Amino acid sequence: MVICGLSIPKPRSQAENGPMCIYPAIDPQTAWSSKSYAGKVVLLTGASRGIGQTLAVFYAKAGASLALVARSSLVATEKAVRADAPDAKIAKFAADVTDSKRAKEIVVETVKQFGKIDVVIVNAGAANPLGKRVGEIDPDAWWSTFEVNLKGAFNFVSPALEHLEKSKGRVVFMSSCTMNGRCATASDYMTSKLAISRLVEFIALEYPTVPTFSLHPGSVATELSLTNVTDAKAEWFEDSPQLGAGVALQLTAGRFDWLSGKYIDATWDLGEVERDWKEKIIEKGPYGSLVTKFALP
Repeated sequence: MVICGLSIPKPRSQAENGPMCIYPAIDPQTAWSSKSYAGKVVLLTGASRGIGQTLAVFYAKAGASLALVARSSLVATEKAVRADAPDAKIAKFAADVTDSKRAKEIVVETVKQFGKIDVVIVNAGAANPLGKRVGEIDPDAWWSTFEVNLKGAFNFVSPALEHLEKSKGRVVFMSSCTMNGRCATASDYMTSKLAISRLVEFIALEYPTVPTFSLHPGSVATELSLTNVTDAKAEWFEDSPQLGAGVALQLTAGRFDWLSGKYIDATWDLGEVERDWKEKIIEKGPYGSLVTKFALP
């Protein structure tokens, strides 16, 4: 795969073992056994199912306290967390992520309950069903995807940044590899994800002590993907939710801070990227590799 002039290695485990899941560089067992996130507070949106629920379980097993946000019920997520981390500290918040006032209240309440915020992961997402071209889709429906994917993420990260500066925390935005492509009738989703990667670049620039990442969690058979892709089949989405959760757990641990401001694909082998490309990525600087820019002829 070539991104911004770099040929990024695909993980060998994917070619050898089929569907992508946990591989050595993102194996969470050490974090779980050592409780490396003990004393850390993770604020997670879109936590009610799928990737969000898996993220909650991964961080809780590593010892983190959780502030979980979702529009729908969080009962199933809390049950899943308690099954693996019965003593986890959990605060649950019902919210529409597009509500800026409510988002700020949740950030304030999280700090009030736990004393700080160490990690913010904005995972809530939306998309319109495929099928309508730009001239056919309702403008409000088209824009609603931006309201959730972009504004919804901004609403939580913006008020959290002052707390993340104090805690030397980190941010993960859930993006998508589709931002690099073109699929007819998917302009709302793809352009909103492209905008997320640009926002990540600006946060990394303005808040250099808060490593911030744009992460494609893999092609996962979530409710969103199966509902909005016409005639979708689960086998089309070959990656597990554990893949993105494992990568996120590593990104917010500190070892990969040199990727701040960058787009990262969970299906890349982070160990290989670090071994083969870290020096080149750092050498190219913040505007060189894994960022959004025009490809010149």
